[in-house]
Amino acid sequence: MKKKKKREKRSRQEESVRIQPEASPAPQPEDDAPLRDAVSLVGGKWKLRILWALRSGEPARYGEIRQRIPGITDMMLSQSLRELTADGLIERRQYQEIPPRVEYAAAGCAAGLYPALELFCDWVKKRKKGG
Repeated sequence: MKKKKKREKRSRQEESVRIQPEASPAPQPEDDAPLRDAVSLVGGKWKLRILWALRSGEPARYGEIRQRIPGITDMMLSQSLRELTADGLIERRQYQEIPPRVEYAAAGCAAGLYPALELFCDWVKKRKKGG
């Protein structure tokens, strides 16, 4: 008897779920297209931090970048560097030496991003202070 009641209750719940209209996705205004593009380029947990670590303009080797970004794994650093290089935000220079040496530097187009990152950091600092 209990099993029958449970089945009936479950079937009523399933029906109520089926009857509810599906929510349509919110329309995406076209004025946020640049923001979507920016997030696709530098989104994620590590890409902005890598760019921030290279903000001096001086080339840095893989190990130096890893030291500047606590908590990043080798896999995430190499993947993010590869993606940032493919997107043209970082330049990779490989020297034909033994042992091989590879250096990374922020590309010229990444320089325009640093003022925005500084403003973002200032905003976070003010927010933490309660302002």
